[in-house]
Amino acid sequence: MTGTNPASQLTPTALRRLYDEACGAGALDAYRRRRWSRAAEFSSWLEQDALAVLSAEQALRLYRASGGRDTSAFSAIPIEELRDSLDFLLYDTIKLEGRFDECASADGAYKLPGAGGEFVSWLLCLRNPTLFCVWNANAERMLRRAGTFPGSMRQGPVGIRYLDMLESLGRLGAQTGLPDFIAVDEAAWLSGRATRRKSI
Repeated sequence: MTGTNPASQLTPTALRRLYDEACGAGALDAYRRRRWSRAAEFSSWLEQDALAVLSAEQALRLYRASGGRDTSAFSAIPIEELRDSLDFLLYDTIKLEGRFDECASADGAYKLPGAGGEFVSWLLCLRNPTLFCVWNANAERMLRRAGTFPGSMRQGPVGIRYLDMLESLGRLGAQTGLPDFIAVDEAAWLSGRATRRKSI
C-alpha cells in the first residue's frame, strides 16, 4: 500500500459526500450518459448468442463508451477476431485472471489492437457491475488518495493486478456505501475532477 499526504487523503465519508453532492447537482449526468446510460442495451449485445452476431458498428460503440480513443486501430480488427476475443473474456471457463491477462496484456493471445485493461474491465463491469470493477487511471488515483493503492500493482501479470484492483476498489466501495462498481467508477471520475480542481 502506498502512502499519501494525510492533508489530501480521501476518506470514505468524504468520497460519499462528494458523490451525493454531485448526484444532487447533476454533475454526473453527462458522464453517465456517455459511459453508462445504455448499459442494459450494451450488455444485451454481449449475451453469448448475441455476441455471435455482434456487428462492427456495435463493437465500435462499445469501445467508444468504454473510453477507447484509438478508433482507427480498433475499427481495423476483423469482426470474427473481435467476437472471439470477447467470447473468451466473458465465457471461457479458465480463471478470471487468466482471461484478463490474455485479453489485456501486450502479448496476450486475445489482445485487441487499441484496447487494453480499461476496455476489458469495462466490458466485465458492464456484464456484471456487482462483481467486476473498471480499472483505469481514475480508479488508481482514487485509491492513492484513499491510501489504499495496492503495492503489488507495480509488477506481476496483468490479470493478477486486476484482482488486486478489484479487491481494493470493492473494499473502498463497501466502506463508502456505493451500490455497485458502476457507482465506484463514477466516484473515481468525480475524485479525479476534484483532484484537478483542488476542491477537496
